[in-house]
Amino acid sequence: MLTKNIPHIALEVTKTFPRIGRRIMADLFHDVNIPHSQISVVMMIYSRGASRFQDICNELKISKPTATGIISRLVKAGYVKRISDKNDRRTVTVDLTPQGQRLALKIREAAVARWTEILSRISQDDAEKYLDILKKISEVL
Repeated sequence: MLTKNIPHIALEVTKTFPRIGRRIMADLFHDVNIPHSQISVVMMIYSRGASRFQDICNELKISKPTATGIISRLVKAGYVKRISDKNDRRTVTVDLTPQGQRLALKIREAAVARWTEILSRISQDDAEKYLDILKKISEVL
């Protein structure tokens, strides 16, 4: 059921959310010297575990050529490794190396610290409501 306020709220979200995202990303990754696209792949694998190449493309909504370039640069930097399927050479799984695990942990710790700082500036009740709303949106997606 679409109420007449939903389009207005959607417009405000489209203005506000990117500003929040850009600010969080800039604060978190100013000392990590790899592009956000590579960080997205590292963090996806960190969260989900070793992932098939196709699953990375699907999850991050990126093309195969784009994913190939990102993963190749991550392999060269020592953050991920490709694992070929013994039964099907066309199937490639990508996993984090120990260096990639350390990078992902560093990013996760920085994110938790930054969000702790931000959420401590609002009430406990508002922070819990924010989390509940984010979880609901995640379920819808």
